Amino acid sequence: MDPKFRYDLTSLIQSHGGKVTGSVSGVTDYLLKGELDHVTGKCKKAAEKATAVIGYEDLMSLLRK
Repeated sequence: MDPKFRYDLTSLIQSHGGKVTGSVSGVTDYLLKGELDHVTGKCKKAAEKATAVIGYEDLMSLLRK
């Protein structure tokens, strides 16, 4: 992922009151899935913790609300 895009996306999430972390924990509400076609360790952990795994379009939809 382009570092500028990641920075812009992080800033957008934070400006809407969200917190961006590098890990999935018990307080994680959403895991933003990138363009990978395979299931990652973070996706597995999110499933274990019942954390929603969303894509970019889903995120944009949430932020528009």
